[in-house]
Amino acid sequence: MYSEGVFQFYFMNMPQPVILIQQEKHQLYYKECNKAAQQFFDKMEDKIINKEENLLFYTLCEKAIAMKEPIQYQYIQLFQPDRLTFTPLFNQATTPSDVLVMAQEIHYKKTQEESTRLLDAFLENTVDAILIADCDEKVLTVNGAFEKLFQWRKEEVIGKSRQEMNIVSKKEEKENLKLIAELKNGKTLPPYETVRYTKSGESVCVSGSCSPIYDYQNQLVAYSVIYRDITAIKRLELELIKSKQWYKSLFTNHHHAVCMLNLDGTILNINSAFLETLQLSASDVLHQNYRDIAKRLGACNYKSWNVYEEISYSTELTFRRSQHSIQHVYITTIPVKVNNQTVGAYAILHDITPQKEAEEQLAYTLKELENIKYALDESASVMIINASGIITYVNDMYVQYSGYEKEDLLGKYYRDAELHHDHHELLETIKSGKVWRGQLEMETKHHQSYWVSKTIVPLKDIDGNITHYVSIHNDITEQKALENKLHFEATHDSLTGLPNRAMLLKELNKVIENGQRKSDEFFALLFLDCDNFKQINDEYGHHIGDEFLKAYTKRLKSCVRKGDRIYRLGGDEFIIILNVTNGREIEQIAGRIHVSLQQSWNVRGYCLRTTTTIGVSIYPEDGESAALLLKNADDALYKGKREGKNNYILYQT
Repeated sequence: MYSEGVFQFYFMNMPQPVILIQQEKHQLYYKECNKAAQQFFDKMEDKIINKEENLLFYTLCEKAIAMKEPIQYQYIQLFQPDRLTFTPLFNQATTPSDVLVMAQEIHYKKTQEESTRLLDAFLENTVDAILIADCDEKVLTVNGAFEKLFQWRKEEVIGKSRQEMNIVSKKEEKENLKLIAELKNGKTLPPYETVRYTKSGESVCVSGSCSPIYDYQNQLVAYSVIYRDITAIKRLELELIKSKQWYKSLFTNHHHAVCMLNLDGTILNINSAFLETLQLSASDVLHQNYRDIAKRLGACNYKSWNVYEEISYSTELTFRRSQHSIQHVYITTIPVKVNNQTVGAYAILHDITPQKEAEEQLAYTLKELENIKYALDESASVMIINASGIITYVNDMYVQYSGYEKEDLLGKYYRDAELHHDHHELLETIKSGKVWRGQLEMETKHHQSYWVSKTIVPLKDIDGNITHYVSIHNDITEQKALENKLHFEATHDSLTGLPNRAMLLKELNKVIENGQRKSDEFFALLFLDCDNFKQINDEYGHHIGDEFLKAYTKRLKSCVRKGDRIYRLGGDEFIIILNVTNGREIEQIAGRIHVSLQQSWNVRGYCLRTTTTIGVSIYPEDGESAALLLKNADDALYKGKREGKNNYILYQT
């Protein structure tokens, strides 16, 4: 803690130049200088200290505040030294707030700036990494190349012990200390190669050189270490050693045929693969001209190669030794140069017969696939969807049938194009990689319904993963309409359009099956017979009888409710299945039907009167099978006939 008045007296009257630096909000300011320093800092126009331009000064001030103790620093110039002392001053909270900077010698500012610029220019413009340390192993400065090579920032290392950076491994530190000791004794050290380490621990091959630094009184005050990154050079040296080894094994280990030729085209050396590839002996090849060998092998697309060409040359040759023996080879020639003069060439031959045969087979297969695609496009609608559901292809026939344009579909998600089918079995089948076949009802772009016979084939890659789905379908709308017509005719009465006996038995069994699953299921079966239908046919003719049956059917439909079903067994016999809950409801509906059917009929101008007898059986009390329910309803009907007709009778055991 200091007194402001006493401090000001000593501060202004000290013979040494002194500057007072203030820290506020992590920023340093010039606060004041004494009389001895005013000749150099009298203006102090820029109160804020620029960290980038005064990095060393800034770093030492911050370090004195952080350490809470004085720091001495000898500024090394090319001409004369200045020794600076940085002393932190404490406020009442015992926290340093100011720094007192005292200089033993301050030379003319111009000389300082010139020498500083010269030193900075030397350090920052060299590509070699430079570290300068004082005799106590404290780092004074490093250049930008050092920061880049070793990943240490300048502000991190200034004032730090050189050993703290771990640039030298612990194993080599003793040897390094010996070198530095020799340097401090004034011995000049020759350049040496070694390994140093970056901040992150990565090794770097370097060429190092150390130099002593003397002050103007010829006293050793520091030393510099210059590191040159020779990692690339070492890598090249290693590659050169490897390449020599590879060169030695080129002829013996290369799996392709290799030979060396001189400028005349004479073969000087070969490897064993060369003889195996061309099925020749060494005596057939060595010291022979390559042109003669090519002719002997029956090269049919032979082109003479000029060994004087200075660029690599590649070509394909076909050897026809006989009508049934064809060999395809790919030849690459590489000029050999010594002192920038072409002295010969390497020739590398690769037997590509299997590839050529595969290419021919592939071309044949592609042509077959093209023909298949053409046939498919001409006969069916085709769409291809990738595994993500994006439409990648549609053919013209698909466009023709669906009403969509290709631009409506290509690149679209199939659900967004309204082409999805909520068909669980279909989706599960194709997702499992199996082919799905079936019939689907689809809609055109304009919402017109049409039927297709569809086949969806999953396509897989070599790893068995599904990449696409090919959807192939044919329009079966007319066929489906014919099938529906035939099915309707087989299951419905042609005159009245009502379901016939076959449909009755099928649906009655289904209703009974549902009833067996539900203990409270209850329904009634009404068996109707027109009492005097034969008389109408005999008196007015069958055509009037047919018209009467149509009118009879229409009136029956008006009597029943939604969910009730009417069937015609044949002639004047009809069946009604009523969904009811109790016997009273059965009698109400049966009575209403009975009364309605007694009313007169106007058929083609004829006023007809007729009555109907109805027999009723109830599930499950009158039977739990279709046959028994029909039999009991029929028994009730004939009981009603015997009792005078024109009534409805419930079956009784």
